[in-house]
Amino acid sequence: MKIFVASKNPVKINAVKIAVSDSYPKAEVIGIEVNSGVSAQPMSDEETLRGSINRAQALKKLVLAQNLCSAQEEVLFIGAEGGVYRPTFANKKRELWSTVWISVLDQEEQVYSASGARFRLPERLGDAVLAGKELGVVVGALFKDAQLKRKSGAIAVLTDNFIDRTEEYASIAKLAIGLWYGRNWQKKLD
Repeated sequence: MKIFVASKNPVKINAVKIAVSDSYPKAEVIGIEVNSGVSAQPMSDEETLRGSINRAQALKKLVLAQNLCSAQEEVLFIGAEGGVYRPTFANKKRELWSTVWISVLDQEEQVYSASGARFRLPERLGDAVLAGKELGVVVGALFKDAQLKRKSGAIAVLTDNFIDRTEEYASIAKLAIGLWYGRNWQKKLD
């Protein structure tokens, strides 16, 4: 099996490797950078979901155009997108929450998406995002590590490394891939 990830970010690639390690230990996981077609900092749940789907679709198009897989191989295309959103239950106008969407596109053009790791951002970070900055850049600047989003991420900072960005994305990737894996669940009812 080949699994293409729509990013060169090691967090996203390693998250997918972890997600499939039990069911597909010999899977080849390959990262290729593609555009999300959304803002660098998605500002809604819908935009973040759209970015993950766009990435998976652009990736599939690129992989097929470059003949990076054969018709006989089982292949998945995965797009991961982090963003922020303002939930309807937010108490404050400036309240922002982090969100992650991961979408799996298969060879039959079916999309399986999952979301998670939703948590309220501290006002200091939320205000900087509302001022037009990308969350990963803000946190990287605060902790003097421009590559933080390619490593442990904002979630590691906020949890004092109790959980990092790879773990955050791995659980969501496992769910999205699991939805694809269990796609024929209805046949068990027959």
